[in-house]
Amino acid sequence: MLMLAALVVSVGGSAQPVLAGTGPWSDYYGEAGVVTVGADRKQIRVCDLNARDDLKFKAEFATDNPIDPTIYSVKVLSGGCESDRTYISRVKVFKLCVGSVRVRDVVWDQCNPSVWITGSS
Repeated sequence: MLMLAALVVSVGGSAQPVLAGTGPWSDYYGEAGVVTVGADRKQIRVCDLNARDDLKFKAEFATDNPIDPTIYSVKVLSGGCESDRTYISRVKVFKLCVGSVRVRDVVWDQCNPSVWITGSS
């Protein structure tokens, strides 16, 4: 549960997490990036909607599996979309992060507030 709490903390701010009831669930960074969790809560997809800007995107997520408190991430570094899926558990919480390239590495500058999925879908 401690790792899930770490996912709630947003970089550079004290924004409150968002509770969301019915799916699919999405979060946006303006018109540049989006993350979507499918209605079955087994797939997460993050997209860089403008490959010509210098922004990079990742989604961090955790599942409802109590014996696997891992925080997973899906990254899109050059436009397009990337996905990940769960097979046993369901996505419980996620957040969209934005970064930029500095020298040769991506620096993740900020994250939107975490979205906690409520309900039993």
